[in-house]
Amino acid sequence: MKIRNRLLVAFVAMTIFPLLLTLCCANFILRKQGIPYQDNQNGNYSHFDFLLDPLNFFYQITLDEYRMVENAIEENPDKFLDVAYLKDIEENLKKESSLIVVSNGEYIYKSPQIKDTKAFPIHQSKQEGNFDQITYLNNAGKCIVKEKHFSLLDESPGTVLLITDFTKVRSRWIHALQDISVALLIIFLATNALLTAWIYQGIVRPLNILRLATTQIGNGILNQPIQVTGKDEIGQLCTDFDNMRIRLKNIINRQLHTEKDILELLDNLSHDLKTPITAIKGYTEGILDGVADTKEKQLRYLKTIYTKSNDISYLIDELSVYTKIEQNVFPYDFIPVNLDEYFCDCIDSFRLDLEQKHISIDYYNSTDPATKVLIDPQQLHRAIQNLIENAAKYMGNSDGHIDVRIEDMQEKTNKPQFLQTNENGAHMRPEGIGKRFVRIEIEDNGPGIAAKDLPHIFDRFYRADDSRNSSKGGSGLGLAIVKMIIYDHGGTVGAESIEGTGSLFHFTLRKV
Repeated sequence: MKIRNRLLVAFVAMTIFPLLLTLCCANFILRKQGIPYQDNQNGNYSHFDFLLDPLNFFYQITLDEYRMVENAIEENPDKFLDVAYLKDIEENLKKESSLIVVSNGEYIYKSPQIKDTKAFPIHQSKQEGNFDQITYLNNAGKCIVKEKHFSLLDESPGTVLLITDFTKVRSRWIHALQDISVALLIIFLATNALLTAWIYQGIVRPLNILRLATTQIGNGILNQPIQVTGKDEIGQLCTDFDNMRIRLKNIINRQLHTEKDILELLDNLSHDLKTPITAIKGYTEGILDGVADTKEKQLRYLKTIYTKSNDISYLIDELSVYTKIEQNVFPYDFIPVNLDEYFCDCIDSFRLDLEQKHISIDYYNSTDPATKVLIDPQQLHRAIQNLIENAAKYMGNSDGHIDVRIEDMQEKTNKPQFLQTNENGAHMRPEGIGKRFVRIEIEDNGPGIAAKDLPHIFDRFYRADDSRNSSKGGSGLGLAIVKMIIYDHGGTVGAESIEGTGSLFHFTLRKV
């Protein structure tokens, strides 16, 4: 929940929720306090009158008895001269904390609880020859008095007083207010506690987690993820912060790997350059010292110097190409070319050099002769050359053989399987590369590649051969360059090998 909605809910909960609960509690408390009176009110009593309109409540308490007195006066006013009858009435009035007093000038009957009759004076009031009724609040006696004037059968005046003691009712009213106040306090405290815990869980706790994460990142601890499940602004902030942590971790790891790669590259180059430079230095000294005392020997020395210089130039060129591809500044010039003609030319350019190494090469193409592919001819030639030279370099026997095969490949509905790249700057697999491809396989009968080395042979600076003898050399960038060039062509690259039998390298290209 967003912070704005959370605060809005908290505001509504702080106002409406306690109010509703307070009304429910007040309803229950007033109902409980009014139970002793409710059964005698014939539906005229509402328990909210007990709190909202106490005077009317007190008036209602003996209203039915008062009406009964009026009816009795109309039927036979002399009944109120009968003490036994008046005692029966008083028994009913006691249930309502009420008493009765009857007078005809002198007190005919008064309840025993009345000690001082002066506290209840009789008011004589006459309007147009008819006696009326008076209801008043007697503060001295702390009661409400209903006073009824009537005439006996002998025309002598009579008065009936219904006296309701409200001290007990008032105590109930005070207790009701106290209970409601306590309930209101408890409701507000409970609501505040719950809302505080809710807001803390949704706002303060994620901020504390974020603060701890910043401290850890400041101390260089980047492996601890930020565990936040909220979807509000703070949760999004924590998610963004965790993504930043991951990116920072990747940058640092990439930098560490880069530094390691640079050191390894320097070590590789120093080793690979040492052999040709030593040879160049030795042959040059031989010429200068007169060791090459014949033209034939001098010519042989110069050819060797030239060859070793070419080796150095090749190493520098490989490093330059890899750096440009890695930085995505390598220029490509894609054009449609005939697949069969292009590979025929490539194989012919490699054949003579391979024959000098006693390695034969065969070429098979099962695709349509008119098939065209969209490639950069020069850079794809570099990739094919690296694959073939890699096979020739590690051939290790006198009857080496290399097969180059091309076949159609219909892409399946699922994405083709690419070699998984690490986070050290390797190119990601291209998306949306089309539906029709050709597959090129380069297979040799060399010693093969160990299973532990096979997943890493396309990694930069990786060498499956740890001997690094001068006959094999190389910078460890050849296959990495192959992978990057093929990926930039929108294809895939991979390798299979059985140790002791041979290796098979394969890659795919898009058809035009």
